Amino acid sequence: MTAVSTGIRTRFLALMAAIALAFGVSGLTAAPASATNPFIATPNGMVGVQQEIVFRAPSLAGQVATIGFASGSISNAGQTAVNSRGFGSLAWTPTSAGTWTISGLGSAASIGATTISVAAQPTETYALVPNLVQTGVVNRITVVVNALTGIIAPSGTVTLRNQNQNVIGTGTLSPSTGNTSTASVEWTPVIGETVTASYTPSSTAFNGSTADTAQPGYTSSVVPVALRFPPVLYVGTPTILGAQTGTGVTAGSASFFFDGQGIIGSTPTDSTGGVAATWTPPLSGVHTISTEFSSSNGSFSGTSSQAVNIQPARTSDSITVTPAAGAPWNPGLPITLQAGSSTALSATAASGATVLLSETGPCVIGGTTLTVLGPGQCVLTAVSPGTGAVAGSTATYTITVTSPPKRKRR
Repeated sequence: MTAVSTGIRTRFLALMAAIALAFGVSGLTAAPASATNPFIATPNGMVGVQQEIVFRAPSLAGQVATIGFASGSISNAGQTAVNSRGFGSLAWTPTSAGTWTISGLGSAASIGATTISVAAQPTETYALVPNLVQTGVVNRITVVVNALTGIIAPSGTVTLRNQNQNVIGTGTLSPSTGNTSTASVEWTPVIGETVTASYTPSSTAFNGSTADTAQPGYTSSVVPVALRFPPVLYVGTPTILGAQTGTGVTAGSASFFFDGQGIIGSTPTDSTGGVAATWTPPLSGVHTISTEFSSSNGSFSGTSSQAVNIQPARTSDSITVTPAAGAPWNPGLPITLQAGSSTALSATAASGATVLLSETGPCVIGGTTLTVLGPGQCVLTAVSPGTGAVAGSTATYTITVTSPPKRKRR
């Protein structure tokens, strides 16, 4: 944890420069008490999302400070350099939800501690159910669980249930790419079953989620190839488009088409007889997706088509940031605060998603309280990761920080 990301380092240097510029000096000797006294600050966070910790330890100027992180039985620490003005910054990515205490350790104990809340990472789940399955034999369903933001892939188990809520299959997630995990679940269908997949996290780091119900077609014959895609598709949202060969079908390759136009070239099947590729629906309305398959030895070939009603692009979440005892801020209108003041903020999203706050300029955020350290300009950023049906969004607020009024001489 000694390294600081380029983005956070840039923001930290901008913060220091803004404060110095605001006071017209190269140092911070004229900064208000909130900037000159020891402090440590970071916003409330979310599992898997990197955030910035800013602190001031005047006694450690030019040295190294150790910062501790503790939540229940979990504890760890990181180190970072303290600049000549006594300020330091480091990046931290929470790994579990709950209350975290962040404090200076050892020689950095004088900066004190701050306590923040870390929210669980929201997820979305969908099942890639073949559009045609053979009854009475084992079929494979790939269940995909995405973390809506962050860098950690979900862990835990997935469960398939039919229309009677009976369990028809289970699987354990394995990390796939980025913040996505998948599980291959075996299922022996009977005619008329629907399939609903749900995700159960292995820890408090993630929120569970349930997929939309899928209704495949059924046949008693061998299925050379079937299409696989999520029950709901949105314009502009990348999704997994796949094909699945039936029981006993030898390996081969499949290609994909959208309204008769090729979108994914010939791709070999994997060890489970499946093919999967990322595809982004370009148009809303009813369209036809199809796949063509040929086995490598020529013993099997086939096509599978499906008319799908692609939904318009997901609407973006709406964010509201409101200061205590005040009206909601408008991103398009000027906001003015006085240097040395602190303002408690309430940040909400119309979708109910957790809103994450960050800032640049001569200000810091502790939990949900914004403290302005010196005159200048701060930019507050509020981010919603969205939900499975609502796209994430970002709102920015420009805050002009004025100097406190000068005291009249007696």
